[in-house]
Amino acid sequence: MMAPRIGIFVDGANIDTPARQASIRINYVRFYTYLAGTRTVILANYYDSKTSHLGKKAFYGDVRKAGFNVVLGPEVRHGKQKEIDVQIAVDMVSGAYENRFDIAVLGSGDGDMAPTVRKLVSMKKEVEVASFDDRSGSQFAWSLKSSATRVRDLTYDIKKII
Repeated sequence: MMAPRIGIFVDGANIDTPARQASIRINYVRFYTYLAGTRTVILANYYDSKTSHLGKKAFYGDVRKAGFNVVLGPEVRHGKQKEIDVQIAVDMVSGAYENRFDIAVLGSGDGDMAPTVRKLVSMKKEVEVASFDDRSGSQFAWSLKSSATRVRDLTYDIKKII
């Protein structure tokens, strides 16, 4: 039996912001391995905003070396990231429609992604959601957790990704 094909979709801001707030530096090589497991990775995208900050550009280079394609949306304006969630949703739904993967792995806790996850599940795709958990639910939305076929708590698994 062939290993399932997976597509990995990481919302950089949604994963990196809570990690930074907790003084955690994610090792993206280990994060990629953690998300992939023994399965065949068909695509692995890391999404964020364009920047002129040299440190952030160097960070994107490290993420690429870890095996991710870095997909950059417009620069942050007035403290708000734009178009990233929509780009992730489009890539996930089009990849599912084109049958590029069996399992979508979403690195995000953003409840805005719940309709995308529900759509993929209705298309008979498995969807794993990986994010940091917290008691307030501000980092890992219940609507997203309850829509996924599997939930991976990065808070619990932190030693596997740093």
